Amino acid sequence: MKTLSGLLHDLQLQDPSHPLIFETQEGEISPGYHVTELRHSTSKGIDCSGNKEAWQEAKLQLLDGRGETHMSVGKFNGIVSKSLSVMPELAHASLKVEFGHDNTDLRLMSLSSPECRGSRVLIRLGNTRAVCKPAEKFGRQEGGADQCCDSKGTSAKTSSCCSTTKPREDASSCCA
Repeated sequence: MKTLSGLLHDLQLQDPSHPLIFETQEGEISPGYHVTELRHSTSKGIDCSGNKEAWQEAKLQLLDGRGETHMSVGKFNGIVSKSLSVMPELAHASLKVEFGHDNTDLRLMSLSSPECRGSRVLIRLGNTRAVCKPAEKFGRQEGGADQCCDSKGTSAKTSSCCSTTKPREDASSCCA
């Protein structure tokens, strides 16, 4: 799990004068990008096994740029440090990036660790996906509603536990 304090720590090991480049599968975020927002939230949820949980999230929103140069590592670190001094709860929450090339199709993305490439520092942004938390917890493959798991980690591979036409007898253990 990448956090804002972890990202800041990793970036403090880099040359502050180097440009910080964010890159998606579609290519680099344009020079002149802008940190538009750092956001913290507390989320609560219930999964398909009826397990309730709460967690902290931090989001870094980037606006695609039209400038001549990329933001330096030092400038980015300054923005993050100032933000953490005002909102310390951002520090240890799970961090994702919100971004869309040409400022369209905003997506939630994961971050890699910064890599120094010559005189540039690169952070790759990856796509995120939906996951079945019970299946992930018990190391099972995810295959849709016909593989939902109960709280004991047993799989209902061939059942219709989530079906409205033919519910399982023990459907109370999955698809809450």
